[in-house]
This record gives sequence, structure tokens and C-alpha cells, in this order.
Amino acid sequence: MRKLLSLVAVLALGSSLAACGSEDKAGSEFGKSGIKVTEEFGKKPTVTHRDGEPDKTLVTEVLKEGDGPEVKKGELLTANYLGQIWRDGKVFDNSYDRGAPSSFPIGVGGVIAGWDEALVGKKIGSRVVMTIPSDKGYKEQGNEQAGIKGDDTLIFVVDLVGASANDTKLEADPVAAPATKFKVTGELNAEPKVTVPAGSKPPAKPGKPVVIATGKGKPIEKASQLIGRYVVYDYTGKKQASTWDGQPATGQSPAQPGAPTDQLQVGPGPNGQAGALDALAGVPVGSRVLVELPASKDDKGKVTNAFAVIDILNAFPAPKQQGQ
Repeated sequence: MRKLLSLVAVLALGSSLAACGSEDKAGSEFGKSGIKVTEEFGKKPTVTHRDGEPDKTLVTEVLKEGDGPEVKKGELLTANYLGQIWRDGKVFDNSYDRGAPSSFPIGVGGVIAGWDEALVGKKIGSRVVMTIPSDKGYKEQGNEQAGIKGDDTLIFVVDLVGASANDTKLEADPVAAPATKFKVTGELNAEPKVTVPAGSKPPAKPGKPVVIATGKGKPIEKASQLIGRYVVYDYTGKKQASTWDGQPATGQSPAQPGAPTDQLQVGPGPNGQAGALDALAGVPVGSRVLVELPASKDDKGKVTNAFAVIDILNAFPAPKQQGQ
């Protein structure tokens, strides 16, 4: 999904004037978007549209309104989706076949304009259908790999699963005396601060994760994809990376504010391989944990040792690999 949507502005995946309802030859009514969708929220939909040309403006219809909070600009939105071309009915991408939702920043140019305009303000738990003209989609360049032409209108059905931000408060109970020599402080809705004792050395082998605050969610299962925030420190106490820090603009994407990430995997991987976060299996969602990371090399070949403090905001099954 990310690679595909990025062709507008690296992930550059509302309302406007709506199409009048119409009927197909069999007399079945279409919604105001001109789209008919089968199946319920959470299940892969089948999509058909009315006869004729699509609307020239963005059209949004809420097929099922959720009871969760409204999606806010700058949040990391997690959703299942299906994308289809109006012209020929080709489904060019969908998350349902992968068995897991996808996540992307919303309202900040991280996805195509039609998504940004249509999904901010919608409630989590909603199913939304959109018809997106090319000027709010892949524009004149289209997407040859996906079979999308420069003037194609796209249809998306999107199930809004969750959203999180850097100020999302963890539902967690702080641990009175975490089993670590590092001092971790800070509110549970803000970037944690870490004090590293002078002379600290990296362990020969990473130990088990240390729970700083115990969440109230379900235990993380193996083969999961986590939504989380993190800050990384080396053993001198220098901060190396943080999801609270924004990303500068590049030639392919606009600048992005700091936001949670979905790039946190608990193994085993599709071929049984282990990962740095596998020991998080069993830790409750909503926890703040300290994880020692395996040694790695930087872009100059220098070995670096670091640890991360991670806020686990949500967990989903890891996507299936092709062929599974």
C-alpha cells in the first residue's frame, strides 16, 4: 500500500458535491457515491458502480458509521481498504487478502489528496466509500504498474480500524521499580526521557524487555505488527532516533510531523526468522517497555549498540506474505 500510494507524494494517497442516486439495469439502487458495496465492515467487499461516467469531484459516503473517536489530522490511521478503477473495474490493491490492515499518516500529504480530504473527521469503526478523480489521486502521471491512467477515477472502500498520535495516552499502570539500571521518566502521553548511568556498557547479549508501565490491553501475540512510538538511546545516554521527531521533506515527499509507526514486528517472520522485538510477545498492549537492541552497523560500518523505549499503542496480525 505505502509503495503504491507513494507515487503521488510518497504515500500521497470530504466531502464534495455528491452524485445523484441512480439505478442499474436490474433496478438495484446505488448510493450517492454511485457505488454498491457488498459485505460488512471488516470483510473484503465486492464493488460495482452505476452506468456512465464518474463524477468529476471527490464524492464521499459513509456506508456504516462507527462509534469511535474522529480521525484527526496528523494521526497514524490504520485501515483495511480496497482500491478499484472506475473505467474497467480492476481491483489494483487491497489489504484484506494480506490478512492485516495498513497504516499511514493522514491529513498531512502522506497519502493521496482524496484520502486526506475524505477521511479526516470520520469516526473509527466506519466504512467509507470514495470516488476520487485523478486530480485528487495519482494525477496526470497515473500508475502504470497498477494499470491506472492519468485520467482515471478511483473507487476506494475503507474500513477505519484505529488511529494514534504522539499525544495518545497509554492506558497503563507505572511499574514501581522496573528491573533496569536506566531511569525512564516522563508522562505516558509524551516522549520518555532516559538517564543512563556513567560508564554503562552494552550487554554481550540483549536481555528480556523491561516493562516500565503495564498496559491494560490484550497480550501481544506472536507474528504481530505493532503500532507504536519509540525513542532510541545509545549507552552514553545520547538520543539516536525518535518517532516524536518530524521528518524533513525529500524529493519524493513533503515534510512529515512526528507520528507513531507501524514498522514494529514481533516474529517469527514468514520464514521462521527471529527479530529484535520477538520477546514482546505476551506483553499487554498499552505498555511502555525498554528493549535492548542487537548490535548493528551504521552507514559508515561502525558498530553501534542501543536500546529503545517503546510505547505499544496497538497490535494486529502481521501481513501475509505473497503466496501464503
